[in-house]
Amino acid sequence: MLFLALIESSDWPCVAEQGWLRTKRMTGRFEKFRKTCIISDMRTSEAIRQAIAAKPDGAVFSAADLRLAGTRAAIDQALLRMMRAGVIVRVARGLYALAGQSVDAQTVARAVAQKTGERVGLAPNAKPKDELVVPTSGVSRTVKAGGHTLQFRRMSQRKVQLASSAKGRVLLTLWNRGVVDLTTTEIKQATVDWLQSDIDTFAGLIPAWLYVAIQQSNAPRKSVKLGLSGAYDWSNPNMRDDVLIGKVLEKHKFEDVARLCCYYGVPKVKRVFKRCEFGQMTRACVTRMLGNISKGLRAPKEQASA
Repeated sequence: MLFLALIESSDWPCVAEQGWLRTKRMTGRFEKFRKTCIISDMRTSEAIRQAIAAKPDGAVFSAADLRLAGTRAAIDQALLRMMRAGVIVRVARGLYALAGQSVDAQTVARAVAQKTGERVGLAPNAKPKDELVVPTSGVSRTVKAGGHTLQFRRMSQRKVQLASSAKGRVLLTLWNRGVVDLTTTEIKQATVDWLQSDIDTFAGLIPAWLYVAIQQSNAPRKSVKLGLSGAYDWSNPNMRDDVLIGKVLEKHKFEDVARLCCYYGVPKVKRVFKRCEFGQMTRACVTRMLGNISKGLRAPKEQASA
């Protein structure tokens, strides 16, 4: 009835014209909005391409790293189109890299940590498809990304801090060996070229037993300290004094026996000599040496007193 009334009304042409104008106006606004969106998407894509091109080879990035290129929705759409076009590849959930570039495990670990806000240590350098352990302050989990299998393992803050440097990882490996299984040879090989300042830097992060073990392993041998002609303590740098004295007396080189007497004193060397079981010729030779050394050490004192 309303439609018929409008038709019969003299105002119908005016109403129809107003509706047509309104529709045209809305169509024009939509077309303008569509062109604006297209231009915006083109600008976002171009900004993303420039930002990616400025990154070093093998870099891993996320949508949050490109937030200056446009809105989050536009960035997500642009990344999706670039991934479908084969320009970029998805390394992990929310992480991307340029297609055709190799990504190392450490870069992936840092990208994951930046995204989640956790603190991670260094991932060892390895070939793709190797399973790597990454110390983390977050949740333990396994992440497959960039051809690597990263096993994020939750550790204490001290261990995570150690794992953030190359030398700290060496100490972490020694720590994980344990006080029972760790040998002096392993410590010596791992820290042979370290300075005392390097060890002191990590003193607050490693357990006391490991710090003492490193100090003892890197300490100069007693045979070197005493200036002996042979490495009598080559098998054990921390050899006890009485054992070292016994080994030197067994070889009975006069120069080395004299150095023992000057450093430890003749009485102590004689006490150790009495406890040792030597052959008859060795015992006679050592007895004569100790007697001559005692006379030589007493002579300056007698001359001074005279």
